Amino acid sequence: MDCRHTTPTLYPLSSTRDNQEYLQEFNKKVARHRIPISGTIDLTYACNLKCRHCYLGDQTGNRENRGKELGTTQWQTIIDEITEAGCLYLLITGGEPLSRKDFKQIYCHAKTRGLLITVFTNGTLITEDILDLFAEFTPKAVEVSLYGATTETYERITGVPGSYEKCLTGIRKLIDHQINVKLKTILMSLNREEFFAVENLAKEWGIKFRFDAAVFPGLNGDKTPIKLRVTAEEAIENEFSDLHRAQEWKNFFARMQKLPVRDTLYPCGAGKTHFHIDPYGSLQPCLMVKDPNLKYNLIGGSFLTGWNEVVSRIREKKVGINFTCHRCEKKSLCGFCPGFFELENGTEEVYSRYLCTMGHLRFEKIMKNDKI
Repeated sequence: MDCRHTTPTLYPLSSTRDNQEYLQEFNKKVARHRIPISGTIDLTYACNLKCRHCYLGDQTGNRENRGKELGTTQWQTIIDEITEAGCLYLLITGGEPLSRKDFKQIYCHAKTRGLLITVFTNGTLITEDILDLFAEFTPKAVEVSLYGATTETYERITGVPGSYEKCLTGIRKLIDHQINVKLKTILMSLNREEFFAVENLAKEWGIKFRFDAAVFPGLNGDKTPIKLRVTAEEAIENEFSDLHRAQEWKNFFARMQKLPVRDTLYPCGAGKTHFHIDPYGSLQPCLMVKDPNLKYNLIGGSFLTGWNEVVSRIREKKVGINFTCHRCEKKSLCGFCPGFFELENGTEEVYSRYLCTMGHLRFEKIMKNDKI
C-alpha cells in the first residue's frame, strides 16, 4: 500500500522543449473545461501485507468489507464511463490490486479503452501470468514500494515473513521483462538507516526512485502512523542529498511562483481534472477528502452525474478569513493539502506543522544552494 497518491501530470506527449507550449495550452484547456483527465481507482482495500504505516489500518484484512467491493462488470462499466468523460491517465491501486482474482480482466478492459495505466503494487504477487499480461498490454509504469534494504527492516514494517524476498524477486522479474518499473519508499523511523541503501538499489537496477516522509493518519482517524515520522530536518536533508531531486524542486518552485493567488481552498486538480473511486464505488475528488457532501455512489448513478453535480462542489470551497496559507510564498513547497490537514488536525483550515516545516526547509535549501 502506498502512502501517497499523486495526481499524474497532464501530459499527452513526452515533455520536450518543442512541444512545451502545446502541452501548457492543452493543460489549460483541460482545466478550463473541467475534464476528468486523470483518476485513481482503489480496486480493493485487501492486502497480503500488514504495513505498520498503512492509512487503511485494519481494512486491509476485513473479509466482510471485501464482500462489498465492486464486481468485475461494475468496474468495467465505470471504466467505460470515465473514458467517455475524457479520462486518459488511470492509476490502479489498493490495498494490493494484484490480490484481486479479476485484476487481469479489469486491467485489460482499461487498456482496450486506451487508458494510460500506472499500477501501484507491493511487488510480492508478480506471477508469470502478470508478467505475460504486462508484456502484451504494457502499462505506462509499475511502481513498487520497497520499505527496506534488508529482510529484518522490510519485514518489521510489512509484518509478513518471506515478503522481502518476494518483493525483490517481483522487481527483478519486471525489470527482466522490460516493464517500466519505478521504485519508491516511505521514509520513517523504522527504515531511516537504510534509506540510502534502498536508493542505491534503484540506481543499481537503473530505475527511477522517489520517496515520501509525510506519513499521515489513518483514514479512520487513527493517529498512530504519525509516530513513525522522521524529523522534517532529516527528511529534507535526504531529499536534497540528490542534486537531481534538488533541481526538480527548484524548477517546480519557479513554475509555481508564476501562478496567481486564488481564494479556493483546494488549489490542486482534485475535482477539477482528477477524481478518486474507492473499492465500493464511492466517487470523490481525491483520496484525502473526507467531506460526505463531496462523495457520490456510482452504484446508484453515472460517473458524469457524480462528477458534474457532486464532486464539482469542492471548487466552491473558499478559504476562511483567518486562513493565510494560500498566500504563503512557500505553499508550493510544503505539500499543501487541506485534506491532509483535516486528517491530522480535524479541520481543513488548520495546517500541518510537519508539512509547513518541510516547506520552509525546502525554501531555505533552494535559496542558499548555488549549485542547484
